[in-house]
Amino acid sequence: MARKDQTPTDPLEKVMEAMVTGFKHTSEAIQNLRDQQADLEKRQKQQAKAAYQGMTGSGKSRYVAELVEIEKENGERGAQARVAETLEITPGRVTQLLKSDKNRKNGK
Repeated sequence: MARKDQTPTDPLEKVMEAMVTGFKHTSEAIQNLRDQQADLEKRQKQQAKAAYQGMTGSGKSRYVAELVEIEKENGERGAQARVAETLEITPGRVTQLLKSDKNRKNGK
């Protein structure tokens, strides 16, 4: 004779079912947070690129220098590469902007 309802009668089965349900909800919440974080990072990257592209040479130098300093707080190694990736420019361009005497004289 088959059971008509599908709810487990064994207490251990109920606990297992509750744990699985809780795990599913937790997994969904984590995925939602990851999606939100990715959207925010994308928006931030777009804003940084727009600001960079709207600047003149000396403004770009100061802006990139400030971004590199902010990134150095997250870790000294790779700060310039992370800024280059964010702004979608080459790491060499970042170095050029940081070391350019012309831009430093005009902007600082």
